[in-house]
Amino acid sequence: MGRDLGLDGVVDHFILSGDEAGWLRNITGATRLGFAVQLKFLTWRGRFPGMRLELPPDAVEHVAEQVGVAASELEAYDFTSRAAKRHRSELRDLTGCTSARRPTWSSSSRTWWT
Repeated sequence: MGRDLGLDGVVDHFILSGDEAGWLRNITGATRLGFAVQLKFLTWRGRFPGMRLELPPDAVEHVAEQVGVAASELEAYDFTSRAAKRHRSELRDLTGCTSARRPTWSSSSRTWWT
């Protein structure tokens, strides 16, 4: 996995908002965690992770606690699967991001550029 972010980095970038947590309502297990970490990585880096190794371990642990899934479950999530691709498409729609490379956030989305 990637390097730890430290507490400040995790708090700044990997806490799910109430709306974001609501997007996970009908998802369970490794899929729930995979969806959530892709979302938070997108809002942090402006793109999706290409593989699990890009994810900071402390951030994965924190997101796992928030969604009620063991962090070890992420090993079962295939970032190249059809489900992961569908999740990325859903996340683009939900966040208003039109491209994973150069995000354009809709006015109703939370602004994360400062």
